Amino acid sequence: MKTRVLASAGALTASLAFAPIVAYAQNMEQAPGMTFLLGGQIKLGLDASQVSGSGRLGATAARDYRLTNNTSFFFFDGKERLDDKLRAIFHLEWDFAADTGAQGAGRAFYVGLDHSDFGRLQLGRQSVYFSHHWFVNDTHGAFDAAPNAANSLNVLGTINGAYFAGNFLNNTIRYEAPDFHGLSGIATYSFDAEAPGNGRNHTWYLGPTYTLGALKLGYFHMVRDSQGTLPAQTVGALDQTADRFAIGYTWQGLRFGAVVDRNRVTDRTTNVSQQRYAFSIPINYDFGPHLLSLTYGQAFSMHAGGSTVDDTGAKMLSISYQYKMSRRTTLDATLVELRNDRNGRYNFWLGGLNGSSQLSPADAGARVRMAYLGIKHLF
Repeated sequence: MKTRVLASAGALTASLAFAPIVAYAQNMEQAPGMTFLLGGQIKLGLDASQVSGSGRLGATAARDYRLTNNTSFFFFDGKERLDDKLRAIFHLEWDFAADTGAQGAGRAFYVGLDHSDFGRLQLGRQSVYFSHHWFVNDTHGAFDAAPNAANSLNVLGTINGAYFAGNFLNNTIRYEAPDFHGLSGIATYSFDAEAPGNGRNHTWYLGPTYTLGALKLGYFHMVRDSQGTLPAQTVGALDQTADRFAIGYTWQGLRFGAVVDRNRVTDRTTNVSQQRYAFSIPINYDFGPHLLSLTYGQAFSMHAGGSTVDDTGAKMLSISYQYKMSRRTTLDATLVELRNDRNGRYNFWLGGLNGSSQLSPADAGARVRMAYLGIKHLF
């Protein structure tokens, strides 16, 4: 829920003791075509998490009971009407750890232009690839009150727990196409890691989508050429290509979908590639203030150098019940298990006990479990 803040210098001064914003609010009082939004969410819960069952020497049979943050953030958002169809826009969004009070590095920051006929152009730090498939009803653990551990990205995001595809990337140009008979989409180009005289460190991303009534389709393609390092990379200079197809359908209170994902990385120094296929099936059912969510996901064994690396896959099942106390406050209860094959090293995308999306070699084949009780409040 976003809270609309009208252009009143007095009201903003009382809520935000921040001089530049107050000065900006005073200017807005003279600009009736401008709106300003302050919003965000706080999402916290109690969880019991466990890693067990690898049976290997040196494995960590770990268990912990925690109060955990699950993507709490706040944002400032502004729009100025330039004419009947064109608006100037900006968005500033920071994440923070509501369990400790620590502020993160930030999520999305951009400025741009939005035209009702020609679409939206944005410049800044923006989301690339990893989240956009959620528009096809795959919201479990992402935008609902369930923990991030319930998310299908536990198996969709990585290759055996490493080389995560997509992120919030710096120095990004993003274009969002307007709806044309159900067709729309996103295209981005990121200068996120380029160095002077070196143009290879960039990321291309295309995400066309189609909506026809209750049916939604999406295809998402990312190519990242990197002279630097990718997340969880330890050696070498890797190029990464990721593809994702998603379909969703809504029938009365039932929302379901399917997502198929391929992630591939290539070490340019050795020309050796790793890749894997994965899928998830999200199902949600709304009735009154209640929401039942179930997500099944599976990552298949990876291929390296043209050969299959046996038993490097994983399966995930997550079940949640949520109760909406109001338009802003929701309670959640979730059970989730991530079950690795004998050589699988998948971990929770966010919320793993070791703080990484990949288990240690000694924990290969382990099961990762979580029981969660939480609350989400929008403001």
